[in-house]
Amino acid sequence: MTETLPQRRLSRRGALKLAGGAALLSAFSGALAACGGIGIGGKEKLTIWTDATFAPPSDDFQTEVIKKWGEQKGVEIELTREPGADIGRKLQAAVESKQFPDISQASGSRYTNYLDKDVFLDVSDLYAEVGKPWGGYYKVAEQSASFNGKQYMLPYSIDSSLILYRADLLKAAGLQPPKTWDELYDQAAKLQKPPELYGVGFQLNPAGTDAESTYYMMGLSFGAMPVSPDGKTPTFDTPEMLTFVNYVKKQWDRGVYPPGVTGWDNAANNTNFQEERVVFIHNPASPIVWARQNKPEFLEKIGVAAMPAGPTGKAYTPAYIRDGFVLFKSTPDKRQQLAKDLMRHLFSKEVYPKWMELAFPAPAVAGLEYLDIWKDPRRGGFLEAAKTGVLAGFPGPETPAWNEFGSRTPYINMLARVIVEKWDPKKAIEEQAKVQKEIYAKYYK
Repeated sequence: MTETLPQRRLSRRGALKLAGGAALLSAFSGALAACGGIGIGGKEKLTIWTDATFAPPSDDFQTEVIKKWGEQKGVEIELTREPGADIGRKLQAAVESKQFPDISQASGSRYTNYLDKDVFLDVSDLYAEVGKPWGGYYKVAEQSASFNGKQYMLPYSIDSSLILYRADLLKAAGLQPPKTWDELYDQAAKLQKPPELYGVGFQLNPAGTDAESTYYMMGLSFGAMPVSPDGKTPTFDTPEMLTFVNYVKKQWDRGVYPPGVTGWDNAANNTNFQEERVVFIHNPASPIVWARQNKPEFLEKIGVAAMPAGPTGKAYTPAYIRDGFVLFKSTPDKRQQLAKDLMRHLFSKEVYPKWMELAFPAPAVAGLEYLDIWKDPRRGGFLEAAKTGVLAGFPGPETPAWNEFGSRTPYINMLARVIVEKWDPKKAIEEQAKVQKEIYAKYYK
């Protein structure tokens, strides 16, 4: 098996950046040239691209499973494991060059943005087959995989961001985990001890794309619905959005944010939480995984809470496919059948539960709730998020138009205008509403 395992990067989700096609093709020409079907000695060869995640043991397990499957089947495996953002760029280059691997992991915009390119294999029958023994898929997984009544992805896991907090500090102060945003900010103000410890570690820098989801979900809880339910009509500029922006500005003025958040990237909130410099962050489970491996004594200080409710009385939790697999129409039939067989193996009862125990997201299927890992409240919260969360684009479906708009980090940019540049809130909202309308006009005439 040929395997490429570059150094892991700290960025987790990074929005898909649409760079120039020529540069991408040059950057990945070597990888694309390797996309072929005949291996050493005339063996069939499968080319597979997988993600390097924040849970290396699960990545190593998956790689070993694929390697052993190849040995048993007499198939040469060429596997490249890289951070998701890099796999996303490789996928874009493959779409432009029409040279594809046999299997790629794809999630979120890495899948949605290419549905209209007619490059993915229709796996509807396989989707039903591998999901049936597990009692089917959670709603988010079904919504993500489906396009015009068919499935072109096999969703494997669902991730989310929840409120991670210093459970030791709340307990010492006799406080319960916050159920509303008011409670969260009030607790932050009470518990912080600047400059060593601040209350809220939500980024206010476009490079900190994680916080885009934070403020998007917070805005929803204020009733600020940025798009119509059919996903086609921009509705960013609303009175509810203005109420939300003014609320965040008010909390900023309380001094609960570290001054440096205006320069934080996606690693900074993790680092500041792990180094015990902030009380609350909004994050996937990566700090939990990090603490388990690097700072076990800190693990017991971490609490996980559901997303707080806003003045509407509702709370919204982001959810998205962390790990999903796509196959390609360009792959010859024999290799397609081998790729499908490998997918059956990864979804099998011998493999799937073991992988889930090592990973940090939740499963895409309903039948893994029996695992003991969910008894840990730090993990159980992510399972609940998989069952109840909403996709990007809510209250509409996830669409290429929303993904392009979201890649511009409209919420962070809007709030940074108000907080850092002292813009009038209404003007900042109107700026992003204009950007949204221009983007949506390209997709919906």
